[in-house]
Amino acid sequence: MVKADAYNHGVREVARATESVIDRFGVATIAEGLELRRAGITAPVTVYSPAPRDIPGIAENGFVPVVHSAETLRAACSSRAKVADVKLDTGMHRMGFQTAGETREAAEALKRAGVKARSVITHFASPGTEKEQYARYRFLKDVFDSGYGAVCAAETSASDGTADGYILDGVRIGRAAYDGAMRVTGRVISVKNVRRGEKVGYNGSYTAPEDTRLAVVSGGYADGVRRDYAGAVVTACGSAMTIAAVCMDVFMASGAPLNLVPGDETEVFSAANRDSLIAVSHANIYEIYTSFKGRTERKYIYENEIESSPKDNFAPENRF
Repeated sequence: MVKADAYNHGVREVARATESVIDRFGVATIAEGLELRRAGITAPVTVYSPAPRDIPGIAENGFVPVVHSAETLRAACSSRAKVADVKLDTGMHRMGFQTAGETREAAEALKRAGVKARSVITHFASPGTEKEQYARYRFLKDVFDSGYGAVCAAETSASDGTADGYILDGVRIGRAAYDGAMRVTGRVISVKNVRRGEKVGYNGSYTAPEDTRLAVVSGGYADGVRRDYAGAVVTACGSAMTIAAVCMDVFMASGAPLNLVPGDETEVFSAANRDSLIAVSHANIYEIYTSFKGRTERKYIYENEIESSPKDNFAPENRF
């Protein structure tokens, strides 16, 4: 899955690095599929969250749409779509055919229209619902296959389901492909002393519980350092600091080590503090991945050499 700019890792770079080892790429919209083509990516592309009006364009560009509603079904059957994947709603209640009647109608309509049903898919809501959702999926898929007159490929799992053995005929690798790949840093702009009881940030959102050194670090909520990341642990010079308050362009961290000086690097996000960010914000890992934006500058490691993204054009003082 390379939707949402490859989970904010850079779709062009990720697609180029993985094209030789995947069967096809998954995106959410036709625009994301076209971005892959503009990048020179020729691998097959599936569009997983199409609006009905997008189905003709998806077919014309050689992408495969996921048919997930009566409206997308009609659009696929009346367009030039030759192939489609079919989505079943087994408990996520996001997209997909939910009842046996809807499922059979979809199968018969695709068969009449001559649209090949490449695979029948679903999406588990959570690891805790997999068993029940899989049972529902098997029931609805049997209904679909019967109405379509053929046994179609079966696909139920994103990253979570693969860990529990729901492999079937195919899997959608999303989060698992990106685990540990992203590291976000900022630069210390200034360091100051704050006394116990003094307030920090807009509206005094943080009150120093004791005398502390405060680091002001580049990167604020315009860059994806969310205000609800306050309380999370970040590191600098090998020491832990705590995000005290977040502004538009910078954040302030308490507990700055004595040897910290302007220009030093602060690790804002990595596998080491992921759980800390999740705990204070109640965000999930997908939200954290996709939060970093704005003035961030991407760097990629190729064979131990660091390269900038072609889209990076920020001045050094704005790097985050």
